[in-house]
Amino acid sequence: MSAITSSTGRWGLRAARLFDGFDFVERPEVLVDVGKVVAVGEALPDSLEVRDLGDVTLLPGLVDCHQHLVFNGRGTLEQQVSDVDDATLTDRARANARLALEGGVTTVRDLGDRGFVTLGLRADPDLATIAAAGPPITPPGGHCWYLGGECEGSDNLAAAVADRVERGCDVVKIMVTGGAMTPSFPLWMSQFSEADVRLVVDAAHAAGLPVAAHCHGVDGIAMAVDVGVDSIEHCTFFTESNESIPPPELLDRLAASGVALSATWGVTETPLTPANWQRARPVIEDALGRVHAGGGVVVVGTDAGIYRQKPHDVLPHALPTLLSAGMTTVEALRAITSSAADVCRRPERGRLQAGLPADIVAVAGDPAADPAALTRIAAVWRDGRSIVGSVSDTE
Repeated sequence: MSAITSSTGRWGLRAARLFDGFDFVERPEVLVDVGKVVAVGEALPDSLEVRDLGDVTLLPGLVDCHQHLVFNGRGTLEQQVSDVDDATLTDRARANARLALEGGVTTVRDLGDRGFVTLGLRADPDLATIAAAGPPITPPGGHCWYLGGECEGSDNLAAAVADRVERGCDVVKIMVTGGAMTPSFPLWMSQFSEADVRLVVDAAHAAGLPVAAHCHGVDGIAMAVDVGVDSIEHCTFFTESNESIPPPELLDRLAASGVALSATWGVTETPLTPANWQRARPVIEDALGRVHAGGGVVVVGTDAGIYRQKPHDVLPHALPTLLSAGMTTVEALRAITSSAADVCRRPERGRLQAGLPADIVAVAGDPAADPAALTRIAAVWRDGRSIVGSVSDTE
């Protein structure tokens, strides 16, 4: 599909269905002018250039709350970045951000690069919109230490936050617990004291930045809630027994806290994992579903890039898991559009509303009837500019 243009820069789309980021709209039509949405759900003028896309669903650009643009899924995380210079990592991140965009993921939050290389990609209109954290803060030898964010001691932690503020990062990422893909700390073990995490949160908030906390262990999750982080990444409820055991009282606290839980859902195919992870998946799904049912905020951060089953356009594959966790189709679509955009502090994205950028995705079919339809990307626009298009049209 070629870009739709006219002498006035105004054009319209018509489809079988339209989800605006909050609900399905009765009249599936959208009017765009010079990269901005002008109207949604209103009759398009007869004189306007209109493209009727037929049996597709229009949605806002999808929003992934947790990606790693410098990873390529080949080997261990350390192997993916070791012996690779910053220029090569930048090129890789650029290609991955383009892949995300072409797959309908028009906004990504990068929660761990090396050398702050993703920050320089944020102004590129040919890529997904990027919110960047730079290297995650981790203790010496801690999870993802090889990304360059090793830090310990109150003075150094404060300096690490100040450095990210000065560089213009959009969010601060801290590895509160260990991780499954770095052997130095068990994933259930807290890597920082509560005082350290609170220092990072307070310093970031004082500078106007949110904090994303990597948490697998139950104790780390509870700590993150206590100190007021803005999002908890993964939230898998692992204990020292190396099993996921979500305490009911913690689920209640999470639901009432307002802290967003960024669920690591979305794979192109199920990867081979240890038995404890296989047992954990339905437990985590049920636990986060209970948090959602209790009024909590659950969005999706795919962790794209960590292995080959998580390419950077994987987010549409998360829809079935959101549904099986108890969300309605509308709630699930909000979790990967408007709600996710709010978590990423990009409220102008993830919704089709008058005056906002025209990030639009068209998918073949009806995701309410067939969740796999969300993976059938027919067209993508970023800021009103055509990126991808393969559907037939009539004017």
